[in-house]
Amino acid sequence: MKTAIYIEDGRMQLVLTPDSEFERTTLKAIAAKKKSVTIQEGQFYACKGGWTRYNDHPQDKQSLIVVLDNAPEPSND
Repeated sequence: MKTAIYIEDGRMQLVLTPDSEFERTTLKAIAAKKKSVTIQEGQFYACKGGWTRYNDHPQDKQSLIVVLDNAPEPSND
């Protein structure tokens, strides 16, 4: 996946351009529903158990992590 950060006139954009069918499918799934976006800072690394872990303790290698959750459905109240 090609990734770019574009900044102009105070607006920041993260641009993701897929290179494979898996990446195209993933981006379509992300775009399919409204999202709630949060930004986290911390470590993001692979564990010996075979999963990926997020750690918010300050260390030398800090990552910026964009978290996309499905936005809550509007209530009919």
